[in-house]
Amino acid sequence: MRKYVGERIKALREAQDMSLEQVAKLAGIDADRLRAYEEGTAVPAIGAVIQLSRVLGSKTEGLLHGGGTVSEFITICRAGDSLGGEAGTEQSYTYLSLTRPGTAGHMMEPFLLSFDPAAPEPVPITHDGQEFVYILEGAIMLNYDGRAYTLERGDSAYLNSTKPHMFHGLGHRVAKMLAVVSS
Repeated sequence: MRKYVGERIKALREAQDMSLEQVAKLAGIDADRLRAYEEGTAVPAIGAVIQLSRVLGSKTEGLLHGGGTVSEFITICRAGDSLGGEAGTEQSYTYLSLTRPGTAGHMMEPFLLSFDPAAPEPVPITHDGQEFVYILEGAIMLNYDGRAYTLERGDSAYLNSTKPHMFHGLGHRVAKMLAVVSS
């Protein structure tokens, strides 16, 4: 996934005759980090994909999945068809996009996130949209607008993503969370 997302970011940036530094500044992303995304050596967090899609004039699913080739009315994503950030992101999680590649027209993007509690605690981020999260396994700390919340299996939260927020695994085992993000 990271290779293809990076290729799409770079192609959109170059098509608009924008420098890497310009896009990084507008998206609020470190230029070295953006270079790593484009080269496929780092996986962008979901918030970074949203910010980059805004700057580059693309929809979030366009950066994640490329051009649409599947009906907008119903999409079934079979096990093994989803794309994932198999390496950790700067937000301390790995993820699977639960939408079939090539699907256009989505207003929401569903993800399965895995949090290793041994990963460094991330810095809160902001991005456009809203998020709904549901804890499937383990415990996760949600820091939202300067306040910390512990979410455990079966808990959910709905939040405005324009406020500073971050998630981090707690305990001694990997925690899993379903996140549905609108952008």
